[in-house]
Amino acid sequence: IFPGPTTQRLRADSIFFLASLTKPVVATAVMRLVERGLVDLQVPIAQYVPSFQGPSKERVTTWHVLTHTAGVQDIHPDVLRNQRPSSARLLEMICQAPLRFEPGSRYEYCSASFLLLAELLVRFTGRPFPQALDTLVIDPAGMVDTSFDPRHDRSRILPVDGVPMRNRLIRELVLRYLARAALPGGGLWGTAEDLARFGRSLLPGAIADGRGLLSAASVAEMTREQTEGIQEVSADGTRRDPRYALGWGKPRLDGAAPSVVGGLAPALGASATTDMGTLDESGAALPTMPTVPASADAFTHGGATGTRLWVDPDRDLVFVFLTNLWGASDAAMFETLAGVYAVLDQG
Repeated sequence: IFPGPTTQRLRADSIFFLASLTKPVVATAVMRLVERGLVDLQVPIAQYVPSFQGPSKERVTTWHVLTHTAGVQDIHPDVLRNQRPSSARLLEMICQAPLRFEPGSRYEYCSASFLLLAELLVRFTGRPFPQALDTLVIDPAGMVDTSFDPRHDRSRILPVDGVPMRNRLIRELVLRYLARAALPGGGLWGTAEDLARFGRSLLPGAIADGRGLLSAASVAEMTREQTEGIQEVSADGTRRDPRYALGWGKPRLDGAAPSVVGGLAPALGASATTDMGTLDESGAALPTMPTVPASADAFTHGGATGTRLWVDPDRDLVFVFLTNLWGASDAAMFETLAGVYAVLDQG
């Protein structure tokens, strides 16, 4: 916990801003609709969101959105920071903007594209997005303290540190905006226990005894690497393999996390981060993470506030690491995770 302007103490039920950990929750909701035969990952998403029109957009599928290969333009940080548009307006903006590249031709992490998934959930459930997510994932998983608006119990909220906000009024305005916008790419708040419940709902044991959110086949499909042969291209032309699944990242066998730019930190004024750690101004990932002996079936996602959910089905492991610091490096998280694996290896 980074105290910043608050004197609040860390509690077992403290509520953290989860940032991009929102994405796998949304992805799981989509996969539940896939299981019901309502959504086809290979069908153009414009069939579900008719306002998504333009050159090559008829080729963008739900699969492309879930794997960050759709080419959707992300929302410029200044727009979120200065205008604070509604989610409806944000959806309108990405529907009107041209694609950055041909769908499936490369990987580029994009939070705004998850607005399309939110609209898909709305259309198939007939409920506003937050309630749709509650119905499909949050309530069935028993995530009692996870929501887009944590203001029902302010004493448990850990304010985000590391974001340049002049005073408490500005922080309150940002909190109100995030609660109202319910951003599907990174707007949830929640507790460590809730994330553990979510992770456990995807383990084989929970699936076998009927407590799982998805079937074993759906979890296997959602968490296998989907982006093999598709590369991420950085601003300087450097290429790398993203190792992304459907709304989840796949740990590299050398222990490094997948290539993911997390959350809304740039939008709210903090430095950009990736799941490899804080980026310098050139866009290079700074720290090199220690190796952890993850199994090939492990899957993970992080967020810009230093949040991390790591699930390793082969080890029956659900690991949750939360901080309240924008732009937090993953170094401490990986050191802790390496220690957890060391204990497991000792039996």
